[in-house]
Amino acid sequence: MGCLVIAAIVIVLATIAIQILIALLPVLLVIGGMCLVFFIVGGASGGVKEFKKEIAYTQNTVREHMVQFRDDVQRDYHEEMLSMTLQKSGVNFNKLRPEMDSAISVVVSVYHTAMNDDKYKPLITSANDYEGHSERSAHYVGAALDFRIKDMGSLETRKQIAQMVRDNLGNRYTVLHEDIGQENEHLHVQLRNGTYNRNAVWK
Repeated sequence: MGCLVIAAIVIVLATIAIQILIALLPVLLVIGGMCLVFFIVGGASGGVKEFKKEIAYTQNTVREHMVQFRDDVQRDYHEEMLSMTLQKSGVNFNKLRPEMDSAISVVVSVYHTAMNDDKYKPLITSANDYEGHSERSAHYVGAALDFRIKDMGSLETRKQIAQMVRDNLGNRYTVLHEDIGQENEHLHVQLRNGTYNRNAVWK
């Protein structure tokens, strides 16, 4: 008999609890909806903005480990282009992108024309090796090279060479004639910012 009474009490209490929940359900839904709206519009410590930051961080982490490998044709072309240049001691071609091999080809061709010598080899003075470049320099991600130009005739001739390289490479590249008249005068050639993935590492 006692068990039946206890069971009846439990059933009654459960029924009351369910009825209270049903009565409060609309209120809970309204409160939940308001919290969701508040979260979406940027309340509650940044909400969506923080979530988006987490997604961006995850995507960047994945891209940081994106290693690209040259195929056989690209590797042969890379070696051929380097053989057509001289390199200053200590120059490091680690991470150099295949697009920069194409840039080397153009620079070599322009220098040949300027020197009227098809065997002339331009000197590459910097790749991914010099710590004095700006923090986010394209040099550090294999997207820039410096070529010696100070010994390429008069200033007017050097300016013409820079312009010829610029014209032949087109809009995807940036070509700067830097440190004019100084010991370190050089031609800086790089992929234009925004045209490549900085996180992709080429081997």
